[in-house]
Amino acid sequence: MTNTLSNQFEYRTRFSFVWNYEKDESWFTSLSAQGLHLVKPGVFRNRFEKNSAVRYVYRMDYQKISGKNNLDEYKALFEDSGWEHVDSLFGWHYFRKPFREGESYDIYTDRLSLKLLFKRVQLTLSVVALANLALLLINAPKLFSEPHSQLIGNTFTFLVPLEFICVLLLVYGCLRFQQKIKKLDEN
Repeated sequence: MTNTLSNQFEYRTRFSFVWNYEKDESWFTSLSAQGLHLVKPGVFRNRFEKNSAVRYVYRMDYQKISGKNNLDEYKALFEDSGWEHVDSLFGWHYFRKPFREGESYDIYTDRLSLKLLFKRVQLTLSVVALANLALLLINAPKLFSEPHSQLIGNTFTFLVPLEFICVLLLVYGCLRFQQKIKKLDEN
């Protein structure tokens, strides 16, 4: 889906899951080849700047960083390798580098650091899954207990299935990252 904000910016909507972050990197890179460059990532909606004079390659990294000094040091590590920090969202950091034919664009060049990335994401998904599971276990019995008012009954009727779906997706994400870790260990 495309929405034009002005002649300079454009919004694109995309639904994706964290375990497919590599597809997001490819999507951002392909849009850059079309003259649309990421300036503000979003959960579903991303803001792009129009400029056909330049082309970038995008990469994402997941790091929970607290404190401006730590973030500045983190960004400096990437800048030293020619990467520009575009923005951050929920611990994901978006970087870009001008496209040059034949150049390598991997930010993780060894298996161990890539494995640690996968484990960081997997840990976050696990914690959020456990929190949602606790909410599910608290709310599910209320759905079937004594009669509630219409509003409370409708709320639990909506919340319990939503929490269940969230738990399933988060557990699935953990399993997908476990597969990625296992594949790295096998190679």
